[in-house]
Amino acid sequence: MLGAVSAPDNEKGAPVTRAKQRGLRLLHTALVVALVSTVAGCTFPPVSATRLTSTPSPAPSAVAIAMPDLGPSPAPAPQTPEQTEQLRLANADLAWKQVISEYPAAVRPSASFQGYISQATEVAVLTKCYTDHDVANYPDYPVGAKKGDKPHGVVPEISNEEGAIGLYICQVEHPYPPTLPPTPEQLGWLYDYLTKFLVPCYQANGVTNPPPPSREEFVAKWPNQGWYPDDGGGADPERIRVITEVCPPPK
Repeated sequence: MLGAVSAPDNEKGAPVTRAKQRGLRLLHTALVVALVSTVAGCTFPPVSATRLTSTPSPAPSAVAIAMPDLGPSPAPAPQTPEQTEQLRLANADLAWKQVISEYPAAVRPSASFQGYISQATEVAVLTKCYTDHDVANYPDYPVGAKKGDKPHGVVPEISNEEGAIGLYICQVEHPYPPTLPPTPEQLGWLYDYLTKFLVPCYQANGVTNPPPPSREEFVAKWPNQGWYPDDGGGADPERIRVITEVCPPPK
């Protein structure tokens, strides 16, 4: 599918309620989203943060629909090492702007890039970094996880200036690799996927979404188009898991 594509979380009537719940875990990738949106577009975050509490109740049923033939997803724009480094530095500046937007008197600490993380290394690297810098955190489990399953991420919890500065340091030292914004061709394919498959699939499962903007408006205003389908799972992890299995979001 579309590589790095998922729901944006913007100020104009953000698309999905569950996307807003992703906030803390996605601060690393959200930096890329916010930066790219100021340049020309955005990237997409993965699954929402989920605390593991108990064994899920019996799964509800869900209805699958046929996937339309949309053709192959367009390739992303080529990205040079120079562009990657430029994005990384801009993300670091953006991370600090986010700190001083909450704590205007904060003093920017010294922090140096230690290397990119991946989903495979995130838990170990960020848990240590957060702990070293007194950032409260908890493990993030995939939807439908059971006791004994391993977390696939770690969520920082920020409630004061010290935590915000610690999070900034970890964002600078251990970011995810930044990427260029999606091309118009990628966004057009995404729109087709959402409107021709995902929304009808949600509808088949009793989930109604507001009408989408036109394809042209979706592409031109991304990521501020003010619309993105909601899976309707709310706070029910098992419901989210079942709907996601039959109505997979773009990946």
